[in-house]
Amino acid sequence: MSDQQDTPVTMSAADAAALDHLATDGFDPAIAGELEGDMKRRGEAASSLLSLLDQYPADDLSDEDQQTLVDATMARIRRAEDDRRDRMRMDNHPVMMGRGLRFRIAEALAVAAVLAMATATIWSFGTTARDRAMSAGARSNLGELHAGLSAFQDSSGDTPLKDADASVEQLLSGGPAKMIDLQIVAAQDFCDPRCMRNPRRPGAGRGGFSFAVLAEGHEPHLAHGQVILAGDRNPALAGLIAGKDYESSMEDIRWHPRLVERPSVLYSDGHTEDLSAAHVGGDRIWGVEPEEGPAPIELFLAH
Repeated sequence: MSDQQDTPVTMSAADAAALDHLATDGFDPAIAGELEGDMKRRGEAASSLLSLLDQYPADDLSDEDQQTLVDATMARIRRAEDDRRDRMRMDNHPVMMGRGLRFRIAEALAVAAVLAMATATIWSFGTTARDRAMSAGARSNLGELHAGLSAFQDSSGDTPLKDADASVEQLLSGGPAKMIDLQIVAAQDFCDPRCMRNPRRPGAGRGGFSFAVLAEGHEPHLAHGQVILAGDRNPALAGLIAGKDYESSMEDIRWHPRLVERPSVLYSDGHTEDLSAAHVGGDRIWGVEPEEGPAPIELFLAH
């Protein structure tokens, strides 16, 4: 008789090609829609499956919750050990068999509960570590962009700016507006072009960052230390351009709340930070608020 061996699960060549195409473009769901025929169906199915990872809740446990989890786990282990010792002391009297069966069921439930809690804890810690690594990667790329911007300014004597899109101009002031142009900084090799990628949002277009848009003539204010030059993609932008108010625009987003409420940003003095909320000094970083904010300038992050 021949030995049976497990057959490893393999992916078809067509599925692998579709997944490789999505991976090349940062698993952007829009890329799947650009494929054709059978490749399009496979790409959309892969993109839909991968999107479940972003929807899985992974809030950090507080110190109190972590201690409660440890105490409950140890209590379960002690109870399981006590039940095991009681069962070993029982004789073979038929009357005891029913009680013994109950002990075995209780022990199995206790072990299952311990395994479930341990799995949840490991998953939580793993997800937290993954989130922190991606945030660190985003801040590192933003820091490299600032280094490239400084090198560009030293070389040319100018801050790289370009005309903002007309729809964004209307949101900011209704008049001429300029936009920080870090794409040209990367294109001219003042920094690695790969720094334009945002690990926190690999599927958000070709870059994943938003850049400061400011009213024409406000360029001198860019040197203020509280001015944010770049950051995570603006989730409210599409809704605002479509004429919706800020609250409605934010309700329509499908990104995980932790990516919206704790954005990674780059300040004009070169330091990067994960904000504790989507505002600085009461000024929303995703919306346009002409009122006086934390810096003497109204900025708007767009892409």
